[in-house]
Amino acid sequence: MYKVIFVDDEPFALEGIKLMIEWEELGFEIVQMCENGEEALACIEACKPDLVVTDIRMPVIDGLELIDRAQKAGNDPVFIIISGYNDFEYARSALRYGVKHYLLKPALDREWEAVIQFVIEELQHREQQRVRHDLFTDRLVPTLLAQMLRGEISATDGNVGEILDPLAHGDQGWRYIHVEWLSGTKQELDARYFLSRKAHAIDLFGSQDGLVMESFPEMEQWAGQIYEDLQEQGIECYLSIGPRVESLRHIEDSYAGALETSVHHFFHISGGPLDYDKIHHKQISYDLHAVSIVDDIQSALEALQDKRVEDLIKQMFVILSTNKTAREVVHLLVIRIVLKSAAVMREMGIDSEALPRVRDFLRKEHRSLQEVEESLQTYVQQCMSQLKQHKEKFSGHPLRVIERFIQEHYRETLTIKEIGERFFMNPVYLGQAFMKRNGVGIIEYIHDLRINAAKRMLCETDETIRLIAEQIGYVHYHHFLKEFEKRVSDKPGVFRQLSKA
Repeated sequence: MYKVIFVDDEPFALEGIKLMIEWEELGFEIVQMCENGEEALACIEACKPDLVVTDIRMPVIDGLELIDRAQKAGNDPVFIIISGYNDFEYARSALRYGVKHYLLKPALDREWEAVIQFVIEELQHREQQRVRHDLFTDRLVPTLLAQMLRGEISATDGNVGEILDPLAHGDQGWRYIHVEWLSGTKQELDARYFLSRKAHAIDLFGSQDGLVMESFPEMEQWAGQIYEDLQEQGIECYLSIGPRVESLRHIEDSYAGALETSVHHFFHISGGPLDYDKIHHKQISYDLHAVSIVDDIQSALEALQDKRVEDLIKQMFVILSTNKTAREVVHLLVIRIVLKSAAVMREMGIDSEALPRVRDFLRKEHRSLQEVEESLQTYVQQCMSQLKQHKEKFSGHPLRVIERFIQEHYRETLTIKEIGERFFMNPVYLGQAFMKRNGVGIIEYIHDLRINAAKRMLCETDETIRLIAEQIGYVHYHHFLKEFEKRVSDKPGVFRQLSKA
């Protein structure tokens, strides 16, 4: 239904207009009947009618002034002017306001019908234009903007600028908001966010999207509300607001500013959107201010000084945060610490399998400087724990150290000579000292460890006996059978049956 209001200072004339046409049958809803121009002006602003039927001569505000003030306020209904014979030439001056429809009092039914038919055609034409404009704005404009921001076209190409320029209204300008989805998967922003704002959704690369919006003063607070809503849904993202530009022709400048702003999320602990206007003056540093601390951390690691290592790392990250050190430089320093700590552990003879997973650490995506610090502290503490265990394990009587070594490597091919060379001891002395300390020779001690392991595997697994023999270190199956029967007095198969029975 089209909305229509009537304006005339004579109540009988208003009723006459109402009765002259079957308004509802023609698709019109009468929303107001006003007795003066001032009342009509307020009604136009509030109701946004499609059609206004107004007398030309009225007190306070006449018909022409009503049209002029309504159009200047941004309202553009279709107007039908009604005038007396003496006012006809005056009424025709409404043509300068684009008014095409006027009637002389008293108007005949057929005259009303003809004018109303013209009005309906004009309203239908306006509606078609509005639909075409909306389709154009919703589809073509976001595509053009996305191609511009992806570097595929320029505002100077073809008629791109001519298409974008008419979209500007007023002097508020435009801003670009960059969206980075941290889950790695693109999300879809709820359309309700844009119902009251003119915005174009931009499809960019990978897990990045954008919004091109008419600028308004509370944009950062508006973006903050979107961020909080997404947080409540469990969706993580960065929002970076670019600087204002006068025209969509220059939206690439706002895009570049938003990307520059997004770098600062690495130092932004509290989360939420960042506005270029508030942060662009904070420069990112590429200086290696904290590099000397790396060597101090390595020295503290070697000395097993837990508290000093923790404090040095904290001190380093205070420097990195204060100087706004670039993410690339931060990762370079952290990698040096990780690799140096791994080198310390290897030099002390710690098996590489016992090292914290260096590759896993380096592959982890750290979103903020705080995350990098927490992750490094955890990694270094794991290294310290391994170093302390190693020191405790290999401290004390040399024969105890050798005994632990054999317990860890009994599945390998070991000889007294090789063990002696490893621990800088004469093989003969080693054999005698080990026998004296443990009551059994080294070779017999190794066989005892292997057969005990075989007994556990026979009871707990369904592996073949031959495979078990290989896994515990016997090259020859018959050698295994001999040593097993010597210690258990049963064949392996019989032992398995008895243990399961």
